[in-house]
Amino acid sequence: MSDPLGLSIGTTNLVAARVGSQPVIRRSTLPRAGQVLSGFVERVGDPVPLVSGDGSSYRADLLMVEALDAMVADAGDDVGAQIAVAVPAHWNGATLRSLRDAMRTTPRLAPNGVPVRLVSDAVAALTALGANPGLPVRGVVALLDFGGGGTSITLADATASFEPIDTTRSTDFSGDQVDRSLLALVLDQTADEVDPAGTAAVGSLGRLREECRLAKEHLSDASTADIPVDLPGRQTTVRVTRDQLDAVMDAPLASVLAELRESLLRNRISADDLSAVVAVGGGARIPLVTSALQDEYADAFVTTPHPALDAAVGAALFAAYGADADAQTGMAAASPLLTGAWTAPAEVAPDSSAFRALAWSQDDDTVGDPAPYVGEDPYADPYADAGTTRVVTQYRPRDDDEPRSWLRVPQLLVGVAAVVALVAVGGVAIALTSATDETRPEPATVPITATSPPAPPPTTIAPPPAAPSTEPPAQNVVTVTSAPPPPPPPPSTETVTVERPVTTTTTQPTTTTTTTTPTTTTTTTTTTTTTTTTTTTTTTPTMTTSYITVPFVPVPIPIQVPATPTPTPAPYAPNPYAPYAPPVYQQPQQLPY
Repeated sequence: MSDPLGLSIGTTNLVAARVGSQPVIRRSTLPRAGQVLSGFVERVGDPVPLVSGDGSSYRADLLMVEALDAMVADAGDDVGAQIAVAVPAHWNGATLRSLRDAMRTTPRLAPNGVPVRLVSDAVAALTALGANPGLPVRGVVALLDFGGGGTSITLADATASFEPIDTTRSTDFSGDQVDRSLLALVLDQTADEVDPAGTAAVGSLGRLREECRLAKEHLSDASTADIPVDLPGRQTTVRVTRDQLDAVMDAPLASVLAELRESLLRNRISADDLSAVVAVGGGARIPLVTSALQDEYADAFVTTPHPALDAAVGAALFAAYGADADAQTGMAAASPLLTGAWTAPAEVAPDSSAFRALAWSQDDDTVGDPAPYVGEDPYADPYADAGTTRVVTQYRPRDDDEPRSWLRVPQLLVGVAAVVALVAVGGVAIALTSATDETRPEPATVPITATSPPAPPPTTIAPPPAAPSTEPPAQNVVTVTSAPPPPPPPPSTETVTVERPVTTTTTQPTTTTTTTTPTTTTTTTTTTTTTTTTTTTTTTPTMTTSYITVPFVPVPIPIQVPATPTPTPAPYAPNPYAPYAPPVYQQPQQLPY
């Protein structure tokens, strides 16, 4: 099996790094039928396909996997090698899943159907720098990855194997943005009469932009750079200085530094907690970037001679560690990756930019594979045969204290109270719902009718006998005195008793008629007794249904209650003994004058 291989994905370049071999750098492009496809790195995970100039459509995921497979082939690897890929730190989970699914279509990137390991390029770069030249193991480390499509600012916890805390993506400063600014500077000096939107100028502008990119990389080491200009109607050479390049990068770089301060403030990280500021990526070699970070963070600033290779080197370390990649990076001290096994690339890919040998590849001494450890194994097999047998300790379970009974009293009281409340509520509900039959109230007493006894008859005293007279008898005169007819009996009184009956007793007067004759006196007494019977009528009150709500009862309970009676005015009963008579009108007397 070949040595572990690390790959890194960048917007501008793809890098492959292997132990004992030269790194491979290739542009993030793919040739297709005489055309060059680019821009698929930013479109990974996008379901909308890319459309080429001839109308063909391609999925960005498959193009990315094809470019990685070509990098593995250029690195001289075969199927089944240990590979780890460093992906951009700002990619989300959906993008990573889409890339893994596309990897299953390539045997080199998915041996036995299992995709190779994907790690964040920020974590991979910090892992490489943690091993060489070394990073603090405490505090927070800020990583600035100056790439071709933008700058990623990652805050990582050094005490937790550089676990990312926060990642911010800024497009204010990028390699493509610097190339466009430098192209605009060249066009302002040479092509005033050229229309950039013309059809003939499109291809020429593409080639001129590539020349501006090469001049930008050249200005990282030199103070001037010549840019050949070949436009329709104009061929010349423009010289650009480093000061001019710094002028177009000054404002975007200040924006990135302000974004770093904002990220620290947003995550509540003070300047004392910031242990290191690391710069990686192709843009980290620009002198203006290095000087700006050194001026602001002084001794905390860390970088390498070839920051564009840091992510791929870290990915190779992850591939070498395999399942133990999450362990502390201090274990990598004996790895050939970090002890001088790197060599300068023998040849450059046709579509890649030229670069110098790695800083640590000048050492001629090489170190072979580390010898296996033959010391005492602290993790001996516990089941292996030994010369002695350890003492068997008899296991005796500890006597658990019995739970205190008083702790159960509150629970018992709560249960009893709940049962009592439930029984009470249920009894009330049953009693109220069962009383639905109508009941007729019975009077407490029976009406009593009383009849007054008749008045005693009057006593009549006969006159003394008259003296004999010689006169002839006079004519008999009979005087009959008739009593006026008795008044009509008063109307019967009807008493309606609801609770207590009312008894009414009426007594009629006695009428006497006397007849007197000269010779005889006859007294006739007529006694008329009128008995008035009082009729007592008991009326059953009208009942109505009312609903009451009882706690813990899910439905209202209907009950029968008496309806509120409507008061009826009693009819006027005239007094038979004092009939109403209007006052007699008297004429005023006229007095004679």
